[in-house]
This record gives sequence, C-alpha cells and structure tokens, in this order.
Amino acid sequence: MSLLRLVKRALATQPWAVLAAAVRGKSHEKTGQPCQDAVAWRQTRQGLLLGAVADGAGSARLSEVGSELAARHALDHLETALADPATWQDAAQARTRLRAAFETARAALAAEAQKRQARPADLATTLLVCVAGADRLWAAQVGDGAVVFAGADGAWQALTRPAAGEYLNETVFLTSDAALERLQIETRAGPVRELALFSDGLQMLALKMPEATPHAPFFQPLFAWFRQVPDPETARAELEAWLRSPRVTDRAEDDLTLLLARRRD
Repeated sequence: MSLLRLVKRALATQPWAVLAAAVRGKSHEKTGQPCQDAVAWRQTRQGLLLGAVADGAGSARLSEVGSELAARHALDHLETALADPATWQDAAQARTRLRAAFETARAALAAEAQKRQARPADLATTLLVCVAGADRLWAAQVGDGAVVFAGADGAWQALTRPAAGEYLNETVFLTSDAALERLQIETRAGPVRELALFSDGLQMLALKMPEATPHAPFFQPLFAWFRQVPDPETARAELEAWLRSPRVTDRAEDDLTLLLARRRD
C-alpha cells in the first residue's frame, strides 16, 4: 500500500474530519505583501481536535512570522498539557491551560523579536484557539475573528466573537500590553457536530453584525459540500479556489483564513 493511502486511511479513522486554508487577500496582492494569516490543527490520542487561526497585523513588518509562531506554540503547549485527560475534564484546569497557551505564544513572539533585534509589535498578530471533543468545546481568543459551532440540533452559535479595540477598526493583538486582560475563554458542554474558525477577513460574510452571530447561509452550503468531498487534498484546493473567487473577494480584501471541522460520528 502506498504512503498516501496509508495516510488517508489513518486520517479516516480519526474522529474529526478537518479542512483548512489561508490565502492572500486582494489588498496584499496589490502591494506584493505575503499572506499574513496562519492556520494549524492537530488531533490528539485522546480524540481531541486542537485548532488555531492567527491573523498578523497588516502594519507589522514581521506579522507573517508572528502569526505562524503564535499558532504553532499555542498548539504545542496544548498538545502537551492535554496529554493528561484530567486537564480536559476539570473546567478550572482547562481555563488555566488555555491561558497558559496564550502566555506561551506571547513569550515566543517576544523571544523571536529579541532574536531579530526587533520590537514585539513587529510580530503583532491575533490568535484564536479551540479544543474540541465529542461532548465539549473550549475556545480562547485575542483579537478579531471568531470560533463558531453547530450542536446536535444543527443551529449555528458563536462561542467567541471579534474583540474591538479602543478606536474604530482597531483590534487587540497578542503583543498588546492588555492582551491577556482582553483574552476571551469560553466553554460549551454538549455535542458539537461542526465547527469553524476564521480570521477577520471573513467575519463580515460569516457573522451578522453588530451582534456577531453566525450567518447560517454562509456555513450551511460549506458544510454540505464538506460532507461530500472524498479527497482532502482536492477539497483543500477547492476551498482555496472558493476563497479566491469573486463571490468572496468582492466583499473582502484582507487575507482569508478558514478552518472547518466536523465529527465523523
């Protein structure tokens, strides 16, 4: 059996089907800037899904470095912390671990800035993280974007919401002085069928503003398609093409990042 088939078989036995993509927005294509978003995910031996989306600040010269580092270090911390099942079952411990994941990511940005003789603000990024199991969902967030889900009844709900800054169109970044004071940590007990994390490039399409509730007509067709796709690599290419299509880019010029997950059971 080929390595590709072995990988596909292993993925098919995991409890979550996951699809993620990050593409450069129209504004960055015009200026020649790279995509400053990052997305990462993992599944643990305990059947938990760990997901992260980070959106680097457009004004920060190393924001694409900051977003990748923040997502990776947050998930590294959580993967180690959640190796002990008791951490996941105890609400106070879980909140402590999520906060520690953001502290770890923030420290990693400071260390990288020092290494590059830069300021931490040069690596400014938002960060969204989720931990999802069969009957529980935790999420934490600094900055824009959101973590939304559909429960057993199929109704879409927001677990975290965009965090506004002091001024209009300003957000909170992980490198901001008040980042950990503004950290959202939310939990939901009960079955989670489907889940999405996205950066602020999509939030005007995915959320009904100003209440920041999920816009079901955005998610329902996406997940109807996701349930039918047979090949993850083909699906990712299709998702990237859709994110670059005029249907999306005519209403969003920023980088676009989306993580979709659904329970196989």
